[in-house]
Amino acid sequence: MPETPESLHADVHGDTVIDADQLVRITSLHRGFLYQHLYTAACLLRFKTAGMHKLLVERDEDLEAVLPGRHVYLQVKTRSRPLQWGDISSAVDSFAAVRARHSDGKRPGHPQLVIVANVPLGPQLVTKTATADWPGDITLLTPQTAPPDAWLPPAWSDLDEAIAWCTREAAQVPFSSLAPLTLVWKLAARVVYACTGHGEQAFTADTVADLHEQFVKELQAFPTLAHDYLPQADEPDLLTDARVRLIAGFSGAGKTAWAAHAAQHCPEPLTYFDTAALTADAVAGGLARELTARYLNTEQRTNLPHGSGIDLLRAVHRHLAATPTAVVLDNVHRLSAAELKQITETLPTVRLVLLGQPRPDQTILSAHLGITAEFLHGWNADGVAQVLADAGAPADAATIARLIALTGGLPLYVRNAAQLAQSHYAHDTARMCQALTDRQHTAPTAQDLILEEIFDGLAPQAQTAASLLALAEVPLAEDELSRLAQDAGLGPKDCARGLRTLAGLGVLQRLGDGLTTLHDATRALATDYIPHHADTQHQLNLTLSDILHDSLISGSAESRRLARWARLLARTERTDQLLPFASHDYFFDQSFAVDLKPTLQMVVDDHVARPIDRFDALNALATLALDAGDAAAHKQLTGELTALADTHHEDWGIRETVVLAGHQMHQYAYDRDTKALNAAYLAARAALPKESAARRILRYNQAKSLYQAERYTQADTIALNLVEIYMAHLGLEADDIVGASVEQVAARLSSADTDLDDCKRLADCLALRAGCRRQLDQPFGLAALHALKFYQLAQAWRHFVTIGQDIVDDFVELGDLRQAMKLLDDALLPAARGQGFADLLLAVRAQRAVVLAHAGDFATALTEIDSLLNYHVPSCQAQEINNQKHLIEQLARLERPGPG
Repeated sequence: MPETPESLHADVHGDTVIDADQLVRITSLHRGFLYQHLYTAACLLRFKTAGMHKLLVERDEDLEAVLPGRHVYLQVKTRSRPLQWGDISSAVDSFAAVRARHSDGKRPGHPQLVIVANVPLGPQLVTKTATADWPGDITLLTPQTAPPDAWLPPAWSDLDEAIAWCTREAAQVPFSSLAPLTLVWKLAARVVYACTGHGEQAFTADTVADLHEQFVKELQAFPTLAHDYLPQADEPDLLTDARVRLIAGFSGAGKTAWAAHAAQHCPEPLTYFDTAALTADAVAGGLARELTARYLNTEQRTNLPHGSGIDLLRAVHRHLAATPTAVVLDNVHRLSAAELKQITETLPTVRLVLLGQPRPDQTILSAHLGITAEFLHGWNADGVAQVLADAGAPADAATIARLIALTGGLPLYVRNAAQLAQSHYAHDTARMCQALTDRQHTAPTAQDLILEEIFDGLAPQAQTAASLLALAEVPLAEDELSRLAQDAGLGPKDCARGLRTLAGLGVLQRLGDGLTTLHDATRALATDYIPHHADTQHQLNLTLSDILHDSLISGSAESRRLARWARLLARTERTDQLLPFASHDYFFDQSFAVDLKPTLQMVVDDHVARPIDRFDALNALATLALDAGDAAAHKQLTGELTALADTHHEDWGIRETVVLAGHQMHQYAYDRDTKALNAAYLAARAALPKESAARRILRYNQAKSLYQAERYTQADTIALNLVEIYMAHLGLEADDIVGASVEQVAARLSSADTDLDDCKRLADCLALRAGCRRQLDQPFGLAALHALKFYQLAQAWRHFVTIGQDIVDDFVELGDLRQAMKLLDDALLPAARGQGFADLLLAVRAQRAVVLAHAGDFATALTEIDSLLNYHVPSCQAQEINNQKHLIEQLARLERPGPG
């Protein structure tokens, strides 16, 4: 479970912050390095103009330009305030030793030191440099001064100016196949590589021209990207220390686009070679000719022996042994494992990145090469949201999550689905997703066309095994799948054989803890192979329900299993298990609760059902309406509850009395009728035992209703009283909570065999008190922070996130941005993601963007908030996100005011 930061209220207790906010330090550091690397790239662009012999990096100075008769040392500084003597004193002092080595003849040429800064000189430094004793061979170059030499790039004020200048300069390079901005980034990347010690940290006159030409050539063979590239989730680097890598994925996974895009930002030479248009026998010879054209000079080409295929490739490699070479080999699934192994052995010094679709012999191939296949993970929710928005079919977060589950986020499948929603479903992505799930879509999709070929070629046992994993929807352990397979008539050996086949084709994914699942993109298609006999399907659902229930009562199952189990209860009409679950507070904290409304309504409409079952179903529906703020629906359902109670009052006990009174009080609160509200409370209280849990719950519902009726003082008084009662009931003192971690509080409660439901109720009372005091503009102490702890103990995650957002606002108001960001990143975001709270996740991310803006990171904040605007959200939430964007823009303007 997410860890609640124990230092959240450190400032409240007067303790000092151990570590200052490092955000500014980190961004400043990277800005400084990037400024320096761009200035070096600018010098490379001016290399010929300067008549330079050599450019050194990270030696005695940041840069050293070796010119005819001269040696120019350059130090690059970035500051956020005018340059001071303390910023450059060490460089000036150190230059004395450099000057002496030139004077002694140990280094040729006349030395000169140029200190480049992005800010003007401070007043004292201006005075110091104007004195007669200022060294004539030391120059300070700022945006306000002209370079001492015409070839030297100017000093820029910021990175935007630096990039613009370098781009203009790159446009003068006499070639057109590489965009100027791309060349700038490639040069900057090559500079970073040189700074690590590569090539003796030097660029020479003999290599700079080739460097430019190299950058021109290395992208020529890569396919042109058809769309603006959207990165996939957790993309790997294109080149690593591994000599051979295999990137596997279904057709449409975006492997080639990933490689083509990554190549644009790779500092090393790359060769792209596609095997798709060649037979297996022609691949080695074709690759040999490609490498020859790129790397061998005329003499080397002339001396190549006559031959073809592997022999020719081996001869070419002899000339490449001392040359860093990397090859991206595409569509390798067209080659056998033996053929690929032969190619990799023929090129022992070449780094190979193999791109291909999953294959039956992939396990053999991996074993031959001594590697493990890697996979691209598809677009995340933001990427899918952008594609849908661009197609005119925006969707809410829940629908986007559903589309990812249907497509695996694979780029081709998502783009195709977006076009389908736009052209066949009137821009309604949710309706399209339902059609895809039900396998009732009439327009063919690229996903179906690609994957049906795979499934049609599977043996029956593999098809059945895939269908059972699709039915499960959640990862299963081996024994769980075997138990399910028995009902489908699939024995253990056949099931294992089917799983091995699926694994080789990339259809199967093995997770940690021995769990197995399907690749998301194959799940919908695999459901076509579920046994069609109705009795068999029903039995499979019952068995799966029992499997999930067994794991849930063991306490080790994840939240997705709870959601799947609840939906299976509805599908199999096991209302005897569903209704007790739907009567528990924990039920309403789950994102899937609203999905069960049709089943609950079915029970309500069944007048043959037991009155108590209809009562529980009505209570669940009324509570869902209350949580959704649907006053009309809640009024209707409360009326039905009241009528049912009047008819069957002899069947009701304490629980039903409390439940009905709670809904009635909330209904009176809608009407601001506090007299009737309190009368309902008193009438119900009279039927309840004194000092009982039922009375405490009823009292809380009264306070919550008074809060809703805007009677904050009365609600606050009751909430405070209830906090004291629950604290005493749990055996806690204030000192047991203040400054204690969640684990420490849990340990204190475990010794008393505490009901965690009471922790949730205490948290509710604390949160209500904090809410009342906010409305009254009065201090509320640590109430909200303590509510956060008890919500975490009770695993009431929706309430945990909601109260946590209020606390973040409090930290921002106090100016403690570090604690605000810590709470968001360490607690709220993990909880919202882990529990699948799609609506809350967007709200938390928007709030985080605002905190980033307060911390001065406006670019990241705007990027984040803009990505959220691609989601289709209720108008009120859309307005809130737009307001947050305007706030970020306003903060940015205040930080960087315009001229005048």
